[in-house]
Amino acid sequence: MIGGMVPSVLIGLVLVLWLSTARTRRLRWLVAAGLAALAAAAALLATAFPPALVEITLMSMAVAMVVVAVAGARQRRRLGPAPASWARWPFRIAACLLVMSLCAIAVVLRPGPFLPSTDTVLPLPAGLHAAVEPPDDGSCGTGSCTQTITVTGPPGQPGADVYAAVRRHVADRGWGRGCRRAGWLLDRTTACIELAQRDDRVMIHLSGDRDDLAHLVTLE
Repeated sequence: MIGGMVPSVLIGLVLVLWLSTARTRRLRWLVAAGLAALAAAAALLATAFPPALVEITLMSMAVAMVVVAVAGARQRRRLGPAPASWARWPFRIAACLLVMSLCAIAVVLRPGPFLPSTDTVLPLPAGLHAAVEPPDDGSCGTGSCTQTITVTGPPGQPGADVYAAVRRHVADRGWGRGCRRAGWLLDRTTACIELAQRDDRVMIHLSGDRDDLAHLVTLE
């Protein structure tokens, strides 16, 4: 949910800049309503499709800038050149866009490791019990963060049977060969899963990797 607010917050900055530079009441609030609707739509899309957060943010920002540029051009045609108090608004908008673009590029080109959500494997099928180990200072390295889940079956169930049940479950959850992209087109981070049997328990290791490891096979 927090990630889904990123595009709406950035569009909100453009909205504030527009409100501070608009010169006619009707156009001011018409454009403001459009930007508010765009911010809400971008937040909903980013929340519904988290892997596409970067793309949704960049596209929504581009749309917001086009809307403001068109509105500004129309304002100049109707009212003539802006007074001195508004004369610098294009530079303010451009500076804001530049800063946000640099931040977006930094995220895309240098993604960081992350703790993958346990929702990608939980809840488990009936009869299996999961204990999520809380993250600590050792959960993250320079390129990867790991989340561990310990799975146990009913009393007396052999570990091999628990392993087979967990393996079927993660396959049904779409893990395939074990690694998949966490992002969409621009964000190349990946999430991977590994299974390990220890006596009658099965350890699920979820990793969030900075690099593109989608080609790795971690599940046999």
